[in-house]
Amino acid sequence: MKTNKTIKVISGITLVSMLCYTMPVMAYTKEETVYSKLDARGEVYQTIVSTHIKNTEESQTLQDLSDLLELENTNGYETFQKDGNTVVWNANGNDIYYQGESKKEIPISCQISYELNGEEITKEDLVGKSGKVKITLNYTNHEEHTVNINGKNEVIYTPFLVMAGTILDNETNKNITISSGKVIDDGSKTVVIRNGISGNGGKSWR
Repeated sequence: MKTNKTIKVISGITLVSMLCYTMPVMAYTKEETVYSKLDARGEVYQTIVSTHIKNTEESQTLQDLSDLLELENTNGYETFQKDGNTVVWNANGNDIYYQGESKKEIPISCQISYELNGEEITKEDLVGKSGKVKITLNYTNHEEHTVNINGKNEVIYTPFLVMAGTILDNETNKNITISSGKVIDDGSKTVVIRNGISGNGGKSWR
């Protein structure tokens, strides 16, 4: 893989995690997908949360809890009123789809490391060089809980489905492979997607 544009490519990595839960008081299901854009070091610089409220009772209004900023209805014309973290949707019997920006730290962090021809290298030193490049993404699950199981305290982690992806320019990159995931080549660019599940077997995985 040629590497003179590697830094530009890696800065486009998007980390996606998914969470589905039922609100404790309201009788509806709420699904959230978190999209976090990462720079070349794996640092998050923007997080967008996409939310789907399943209005199974076809209620005219839905009361939601959200601390997201700049809320936007993404699939309909239903309006809402927001007071602090309380959001009341004029649902008219419909499901609600909306998104907003989050300033919270996401529960999954990502560290990115680089190798050139088998030797570890920094992202700064990689710019302008050519050779066989290996890029490793190491995820850490920070959603740790201590629970009592059969009288013994155990540490478990909230499971997340996580997907990371980026787009590579075929003019400066070739022979692209991934250890676990999917590589899609359309002739001019290559999309690389990797997914995995963070379970209770450990807090870090690649």
